[in-house]
Amino acid sequence: MEKGVIMTGNPDVLRIVKEDILRTIAEKKGKIKINIIKRDVKVYFSFISKAIEYLEKEGFIQSEKGVYELTEKGVRKAKDILRKHFVFENYFKRTRTKKEAHEIAHILEHYVSEEVINNIQKLSTFKGKGNSLAKLKIHKSGLITNIAISDNRLFERMASMGIFPGEEITITNEVPNAVIIKIKNNKFALDKEIAGKVMVLEYEKS
Repeated sequence: MEKGVIMTGNPDVLRIVKEDILRTIAEKKGKIKINIIKRDVKVYFSFISKAIEYLEKEGFIQSEKGVYELTEKGVRKAKDILRKHFVFENYFKRTRTKKEAHEIAHILEHYVSEEVINNIQKLSTFKGKGNSLAKLKIHKSGLITNIAISDNRLFERMASMGIFPGEEITITNEVPNAVIIKIKNNKFALDKEIAGKVMVLEYEKS
């Protein structure tokens, strides 16, 4: 997560930084100092400081003389974050470089539900990439298979709206230069150029 990608107005910022800290400690497999956390979790230190304070209060991490480690509760949480990360990283390695897949997984691990993880594992068995969302007919639904966007900031903004692989999406209407999409109970207007970069597998809702 690059500095500036997550903005102060984002209500999820603290949760995301907390999860990044837990993952960072878990990846180091032991006790680490604050300078390692600052190096690997690339946000302003004020976010890191506040996140560490909450993680200690919530019983996910413990510290002694400036060295941090996971509690048993923290280990369980970190394992879940890493599991989501690896599901997405392995999925995107099929179509992107290892580095790109790794960066995308870092974004998506913060937003996905177990349902989405299950869908991604199913999609991993499919050979087809689907069709452009722009070609999906009104009132038809599909499962997002890919978002062909290289700009990680834009990718993350879309993920924060619920637009990511493994999620169900429906076209509800079309207006000049945009399509109206529905994800869960939320509706958004999506620029047609961006919609053209979202790939979906169409299916009939039961």
